[in-house]
Amino acid sequence: INTLNIQTLSTGELEKAACCNLSESFGTNATVDVNFTDAVSGAKQIQMLGLDGVYAQITQENMPFIRGMSSTFGLNYVPGTWIESIQIIKGSGSVLNGFESLTGQINLEYYKPESSPKLFWNMYTNQEGKIENNLLVAKKNGKWKSNLFTHISYSNQEIDANSDTFIDMPKVKQINVLNRWEYVDSKYHIAFTARGLVEDRVGGQINSIPNPYVVDIQNQLFELTSKTGFILPNIPGKSIGLQTSYRRHRNELIFGDNNYNALQESLYLNLIRQTLINNTNNHILKYG
Repeated sequence: INTLNIQTLSTGELEKAACCNLSESFGTNATVDVNFTDAVSGAKQIQMLGLDGVYAQITQENMPFIRGMSSTFGLNYVPGTWIESIQIIKGSGSVLNGFESLTGQINLEYYKPESSPKLFWNMYTNQEGKIENNLLVAKKNGKWKSNLFTHISYSNQEIDANSDTFIDMPKVKQINVLNRWEYVDSKYHIAFTARGLVEDRVGGQINSIPNPYVVDIQNQLFELTSKTGFILPNIPGKSIGLQTSYRRHRNELIFGDNNYNALQESLYLNLIRQTLINNTNNHILKYG
């Protein structure tokens, strides 16, 4: 019996709504809506069960993902080709991964070394000059298995279809790399992940007019996560797990004549101890 209302978007479901990143992965889902909050910078926000995204918890493999400064553009930081599945929990979620899931939780699962293709390359381009390149490499042999995810996107055209002097979509340059290492044994499981991202996002007015209003947003993100789990072999049903995450996010913005610089450093520790109450016997009471 599962007390949580969980909906899973598998790889087959994601292929029906062909997407470039996480923000475009919910096209066939009625629970989650993704809307533009700022057309100049291209910022997007999730709405879940009719409430803003600040009431929903977004995690990556049950680790914190979109929170703090990354809540503005974090939906663009996960290419669609990296995602193996998405779990959507409707309503209040479990406190195991935090207290922020008031309206629900969205959890991303990346491809694991054993389920990922050894080599995958994908490229996308369109008539508006947008180019995306994804390369995935997996090491499946040996005790230590790993995944390498790389993503490069480039869009540098000024498109003003409605002639209001503001470009319709910001120009974006992004390099995104994630590397995962895993060691699995009968008694313990160790996993490390490192991610680095650099993004330059330019919006505002077109350069051909005098003294244009320009918005320039630069993001540099570095993240380290680890998962360590131990199973106690002599005591069935008992285990210990430790999750850690360190993130450093620098944000430099220019809005016309105004500058804004921010730095966020966060550390997350989660120790999980699972045990049994009294014994392993399950009793079913029948009335009638």
